[in-house]
Amino acid sequence: MQKHHINLVRYSRWSLKPTVPKSILEQINLPVIESTILFNRGILSQNDSNHFITPLEDNLHDPYLLPDMEKVTNRISVALKTNETIGVFGDFDTDGLSGTALLTKSIQTLGGSVIPYVPHRTEEGHGVSLKAIDYFIAKNVTLMITVDCGVTSIQEIELANKSGIDTIVTDHHIPLDEFPDAIGIVNAHLGNSKYPFKHLTGVGIAFKVIEALYDSHKKELPEEIYALCALGTLSDVGILENENRYLVHKGMDAIRNIEMFGIDSLISESGLLKEEITTEDLSFGIIPKLNVSSRLEHANTSLQLLLSSTKSQSVQIAKYLSKLNKQRQLITENALIEAKRQVVANKEKGENNILFTGKPDWQPGILGLIAGQLSEEHYRPSISVSGRGEILRASARSISEFNMIEALNSCGDIFEQFGGHAMAAGFTIKRNNLKNFRDIISSIANETLDNVPEGPELIIDAEISPNWLNQETMNFLASLEPYGNGNPMPVFITKKVHVVSAKKVGRNGNHLKLTISHNENIYDAIAFRQGNRIKETKNELEIAYTAKFNSWNGKKSIQLTIEDFKVYE
Repeated sequence: MQKHHINLVRYSRWSLKPTVPKSILEQINLPVIESTILFNRGILSQNDSNHFITPLEDNLHDPYLLPDMEKVTNRISVALKTNETIGVFGDFDTDGLSGTALLTKSIQTLGGSVIPYVPHRTEEGHGVSLKAIDYFIAKNVTLMITVDCGVTSIQEIELANKSGIDTIVTDHHIPLDEFPDAIGIVNAHLGNSKYPFKHLTGVGIAFKVIEALYDSHKKELPEEIYALCALGTLSDVGILENENRYLVHKGMDAIRNIEMFGIDSLISESGLLKEEITTEDLSFGIIPKLNVSSRLEHANTSLQLLLSSTKSQSVQIAKYLSKLNKQRQLITENALIEAKRQVVANKEKGENNILFTGKPDWQPGILGLIAGQLSEEHYRPSISVSGRGEILRASARSISEFNMIEALNSCGDIFEQFGGHAMAAGFTIKRNNLKNFRDIISSIANETLDNVPEGPELIIDAEISPNWLNQETMNFLASLEPYGNGNPMPVFITKKVHVVSAKKVGRNGNHLKLTISHNENIYDAIAFRQGNRIKETKNELEIAYTAKFNSWNGKKSIQLTIEDFKVYE
């Protein structure tokens, strides 16, 4: 057995969940592997299991528990009755786009006149823009509804008021101490909110408005809006518990079973099977194509796809977005080569706890992608900057041990604008303030992260032999969908795995495709972003992996996705 090797593990530690108590096994009353997976997700009984696997409508909370909901639905109803023109202003990411499409279609179905608007990422940025208000004034809009933004747009909404436009804010971001002067602010984070679930995304808050509005008009909710909820919630990495789990579960059913020209065209263009679509397919195959228009051009293209009412237009836009996404991938890959070089150079200078990269000509739309990949690879907060003028733009991505928005708040006066969440944020800053900010954020990171390993913890559900993954178990794993934040795909470990073959695949050989054997059974496996570890596969391995069915030419086979592996000793 080879004892001396460089073990390039992706995770700092593997943690196997404890054995399920016998009393709980009896309560859940399913095979051991299935009961173990459910127990690891907080399921303690057969009744809990049934509700988790098939979320019921009683997961939906009363929309009137959200602040200002009655005022909001009354104002929209007045606009419908008096034929006012309603402007819907949404953020440019998929959460905002989905919510904008949801509000636009739903209000139009009730007979409303709606003009949707999404801003240009670099020219207008996040939040309600002055350009949008001018546009709405020109279109005689008298009621503006925001989606996934607006709670901090105090000056812009004041201008709208002076221009004769009433505003309804629907937003899921944390508000400031001061609020905009709006007709109503629907946000579960407001101090007067009685809403029991605080983790709805932008599209989720928009859904609650429509739920209340349709209820007041005695109308049934169209199934399509659940599909939009699934897209937006997954794109914003909403935690898949409680109401979010219900919305995404129902949305996945809608995507699989209802004709929707825009989404269907993207699914087809991505080479996916509509009736077998998974949350993973949406997160990695569909949502990047919806996001790409705002990254490289204008989010309007993606909004038009979601609003499209003809198959021919949808197919045309889907093909264009797919082509644009390939361009984005190339641009990002080239930028990452330089970014990774900078990370190495900065670490040699002692900058170990923050990843600071930048280049004047990096497109602002890819900064978050660069920061995100570097943060994932090094398990450290990452900030990527670009711009040639006096004002620079930056995107930041973080890890669970470092609250990015708190760190930015601590030096908020240094920015022109900033905003975001604990794990993702963005800002603009004057060039001559950048070094000062870098020193401050590096100091905060050093204080916070000096003792944090350079890799996350990998939570493992169970040690198994892959031959346990029979048809029944695989069907059970499929029933646990939707997977995502708060409900990760189950991870298993298997020891003494022999590698039959291994080769690098993907552009630049970034991934590993393996054929492995265990107890004389052969399995196909893929290890994403682990192409640099091919030498380790000459040994017997201990692998940590997820499992799913892979369909090819009408045949189903089990594919293992290797999250991490170690040389078995």
